[in-house]
Amino acid sequence: MDIVEGAPSVISATEWDSFAEQGYLQLGPLLSEETVERLKERADALALGTISNEGVVVQHDTGGIYEELPSAEAAGLHPTLKYRKINGLEADDEFSKLLRLPVCREIFDHLYGPHATMATFRAMIMNKPAELGTFLPWHQDGGTVWQLDRDPLMTFWVALDDATIANGCMEVIPGSHNLGLLSTFGSVVQEDDVDRHCAKELRVPLEVPAGHGVLLHNWILHRSGINTTPMPRRAFTACFLDARTLNLQTGKFFPTIDGPQPETPKFLEVMHETEVHLRASLLEAENYVQHLQASFAEAETYALDLERALAQRDVELEELRAQLNNKEDRSLFRKRRA
Repeated sequence: MDIVEGAPSVISATEWDSFAEQGYLQLGPLLSEETVERLKERADALALGTISNEGVVVQHDTGGIYEELPSAEAAGLHPTLKYRKINGLEADDEFSKLLRLPVCREIFDHLYGPHATMATFRAMIMNKPAELGTFLPWHQDGGTVWQLDRDPLMTFWVALDDATIANGCMEVIPGSHNLGLLSTFGSVVQEDDVDRHCAKELRVPLEVPAGHGVLLHNWILHRSGINTTPMPRRAFTACFLDARTLNLQTGKFFPTIDGPQPETPKFLEVMHETEVHLRASLLEAENYVQHLQASFAEAETYALDLERALAQRDVELEELRAQLNNKEDRSLFRKRRA
């Protein structure tokens, strides 16, 4: 990975003070022009499926309402450059190198502590396709919607195309991270919070040249518009977290960047063993139900056969009675004639 000469390896105390106050920090140039061009080509190739990676998924950009965006799908399933997001790039040979830039470890150590192992919640390309792009409303990156046992604190963002107002660059509200999460759920904020905290005069557009980086606090209020230009606006972004963070949906940890995977807590091992036992019991119960259903079907068939046999016997008995009655009638007739 080619890093430009003079790329920051040390963030000054003054810059950290600015980040603490503002909730974002311009990191300056991080990638060479050659690296930027190579990564843009790779991102489009992943979206088109000309490069195969089972760990990567793509979300298409419909240019419609944010809440009505389609779900992500396997990369290359429906090849198009009108994509909004390419996720799972921690599993990509080239993009994963960005996660190991020295400045990322420095930022992580400052916010989480040098004792912590570095992991990533998500690493992805965010794209505003040419003359398209979905309007992303004011939101915060955190809350129970993320299904984590703790909120991540930092997002590392690198422009692959110049980010401008015309192509839908991010807007932020400086200092809004100090409000904390405006709802426990997180994500898109309510209209009354927008009215209270996102006045027009407070909004700052983050215009960033290609190859330059930005550090964002996850709780800073931010949004982005549509792309009115004939060229796409792509950026690489990664959310870093303490490797001890648990995915509450799976009970698992996230991929680590530069250290060992944490040991699984004992209670999770017990839960896993319990889950295995319950799944085995469920399978056994399902098999038993299938056996009962088969036995019931067999018994039902036998009952129907028996019912038909009894009906046939009744018919035969009626015929015998009729024959006997007929014989008795003829016998009686003969006696009367005699």
